[in-house]
Amino acid sequence: MNKLINHSFTRRGFLESTAAVAGSSILSGIFGNPFLCSGNVLPYDRTLRDRMWMWGHDAGSLKSYKISSHGGVILPAEAIKYMGIPNVCMVPFTGTPAPSQYDEYAKQFNDPAVKRFTWSFTHGSLDNFDVIRKASLRQAARYPNFIGLDMDDFFHGVPKADDEEAPAHLRVEQIQKLKKEMVVQGRKLDLSIVLYSHQLRPAIKKHIDMVDVVYFWTWNNGKDLKSLENNFAAYRKIVPVKRTLLGIYMWDFGGGKLISKEMMEYQCNLGLQWLKKGEIEGMIFHCTPLCDMNLEAVEWSKKWIASHANDVVGT
Repeated sequence: MNKLINHSFTRRGFLESTAAVAGSSILSGIFGNPFLCSGNVLPYDRTLRDRMWMWGHDAGSLKSYKISSHGGVILPAEAIKYMGIPNVCMVPFTGTPAPSQYDEYAKQFNDPAVKRFTWSFTHGSLDNFDVIRKASLRQAARYPNFIGLDMDDFFHGVPKADDEEAPAHLRVEQIQKLKKEMVVQGRKLDLSIVLYSHQLRPAIKKHIDMVDVVYFWTWNNGKDLKSLENNFAAYRKIVPVKRTLLGIYMWDFGGGKLISKEMMEYQCNLGLQWLKKGEIEGMIFHCTPLCDMNLEAVEWSKKWIASHANDVVGT
């Protein structure tokens, strides 16, 4: 049975404290015209590079996990420049920066090299929800390259029935109210949601129908990453049409180990294939503090991005 896992096993839950299978192959051309996936606020151009994102955490936020004996002190804007990626989703899951520091912290994204950025206002909980949401939205009035809000580690628990709302940090009616706030200076901002492949269940659809973009992640890289094609097909059976970005880990947080070069190649090449078919809108590499640790998966990804940067994926 497909289950929504408890919060303690989400990405944030792990950092702070059976895969769904349907069909044998990915749905082809789910959007009809693949070039309609152009973004709402700042439309994408035709290149792969423009569709690349990074998951942004503050410098030092992974220090306690001892991934590497050095590094981890790079800031998000510096990290995406190093990787050759123009877009970043800022997720202050450790509490840094604090909401009172957002205005100063966001100045690093006021840079021609940073084409788009978003900000997460839920990080597996609703702690300081109003303060964080308002501090995040404030950046939209300051920066034209701020394009939306993200809801990280959003679902939790298991619904009693497929026709009820999935347990989540906000109810559907709360999201409806939130969407009314997301027009700033005439710009309609995107609202995005994190979804893991092990959370696939019809009950998620009520929330997903309310958002603009889904970030589709595979948490258990050792077990579930090999089933990425089938899991994505299962997702599309529940959510046939929704702008979607594929999340790509460069470190296996669930297993506490490096992701192999072979698995990096598998998920990146599959993402490129889906981009060209219009199955997804972009790819997100996780995460910025890894970028100065000299990890094989990070360096391989940097080279892969450079080699495919000018591949045509849109009109």
